[in-house]
Formats: sequence, C-alpha cells, structure tokens
Amino acid sequence: MSDKKVQIIEAAMRCFSRKGFHATSIQEIVDELGMAKGSIYFYFKSKEELLQSVFWHYAERMMSGMSVLPEERHLPPRDQFRLQLKRRLAFFRDNRELLLMLVREPHPATNQQETFKLMLGIRARTLKWKQQHIEAIYGPSARPYAWEGAALLGGMFQELMHTYMLGQPPFDGDRMIDYLLLRLDDIMDGLIGRGGAPLIDPEVAEIAIDDSPTTGAEQEIRRLIRELLRLAEQSDEREIGAERRSDMVGVASRLEDELTKPIPDRFIVRGMLAYMKELAIPAWREPLEALVKKMHPQ
Repeated sequence: MSDKKVQIIEAAMRCFSRKGFHATSIQEIVDELGMAKGSIYFYFKSKEELLQSVFWHYAERMMSGMSVLPEERHLPPRDQFRLQLKRRLAFFRDNRELLLMLVREPHPATNQQETFKLMLGIRARTLKWKQQHIEAIYGPSARPYAWEGAALLGGMFQELMHTYMLGQPPFDGDRMIDYLLLRLDDIMDGLIGRGGAPLIDPEVAEIAIDDSPTTGAEQEIRRLIRELLRLAEQSDEREIGAERRSDMVGVASRLEDELTKPIPDRFIVRGMLAYMKELAIPAWREPLEALVKKMHPQ
C-alpha cells in the first residue's frame, strides 16, 4: 500500500475515533493531513470506501500482532502465546476510541456484506489461533478439548475487554495476561483430568472453521494462486527449464497452504512473493502482478 494511502487511512482513523464516522467530513480528514480536498478522491471514491479501508487496515494490523516474531521462535509455546496476547491487548488499548466507533455506529450499506464476512473470518481465525496454541502448550492430551479451551479463553478475554471499553479504570496489562493464562491452566487441567466427551467436537469445529465465509478479496487471491499453478503446470519444461517450473509449482502451493493458516507468517508470504517474481516468465506475469496488487494494494 502506498505511503500516501496509509497516511489517509490513519488520518481517517484518528478523525473517526474523535467524532465518529457519520459526524466526520472529508474536509476534516484532509485538514488533518494538510492536503487538498480533491486529492483524496484519487485514492478513495467516497467516505464509505475509506471506512472500508480503515476496517481492513485495522484488521490487518490486529492480526499481524498475533504472529510469532522471528526473535520469539526459540521461546516455549506458552511464552510465545503470552507475548502475542500482550500485543493484542496493547492494540485494543491503543485503538480504544476507534473500536468503540466501529461497534457503536451502524455501518453504511455499501460493502456491508464484505465487512460482515471479514468480521466472521477474523473470529474464525482468532479461535483457530487460540486452539493451536492450546495444543502446543498442553500437548496431545489437550487435543480433544482445545476448541473448548479456545472458546472459554476468548469469552474471558472479550468480557475483560468490554469492561475496559466501558470506561472502567485502566488495568495492568501484564497482570491481566498472567491471570488469563492461569485461568486457562485451571480450565485445561479440569477438562483433561475429568476426561469424557468434549462439548465441542474437534472434527466438527475444523469443518466449521474451514467453511467460514471468505471475502471477495480472499476468494480472488485463491483464484489467482490457482491460476498461477495451472499455468506453471501446463508450461513446457523444455522451454523454461524443469527446475523453474517445479519451483513455481512448489512455491505457489506453499503460498496457498500458508494463507490457510489462521495467522499467515507475513515474512514467509513476502519471501514467497519475491521468489515468484524472480521465477516468473512473461506468461505468468499478469496473474502474478494481479496477486501482488491484491495482497499489497497500492
């Protein structure tokens, strides 16, 4: 995304946070930036389109904090999860007013369906993220109960965040995260110790997550990856070389797999896109350029 577009989105986030979407004018957003009013329409056709971009930008930033940073990979699973929860809490704290605006104000009819799909997708990915961490922390014996643990942890986190959002005195973030993890210990120890059939069937949960709604942008990204796979598989390896053909098929397949994760590793994704650009022959460039633009819009 271009620097100017990011600047406009972040200015809009500040304005919407202060006054709300409906009470904020385009003029106030451009005044925040010190740019001419007409210039903003080069990037966004309407205030409604700008709000949609704010929502996507907010979601992308929130989800990026839930990934494991390179310097954290050596840490035990519990410590990794703790740091990610801490970043998630800090993100909500730093964007409190914007989040309140998004919750309180009715969304414009424009792109409402896409926004709803995005919200459902975020919930599904977040639940899967918690479930995977619970399995990593508590081991194979936790697998039948990991979805229940994820749901219960999510409920505790959400209620504590609602308390904060409603204007209660600020609480200690480190203490809150430690409290949540200790309660998760209690939950998982109880579920594993008592045994019995899980309330949430793991196989049913996996199917439900896989079938969660996808946005038009996500569907288009999948279509473009599969188009690249088709083109690479149909290419004559005598003309382009067997290794080039094999590498493109491999990296495109790996990218598709990475994007099915609840929180794709953005460093891996960027590296794969860069390698695909190196491999691309003229016949592959059009869908590849469209894919890059879709994943990193200008």
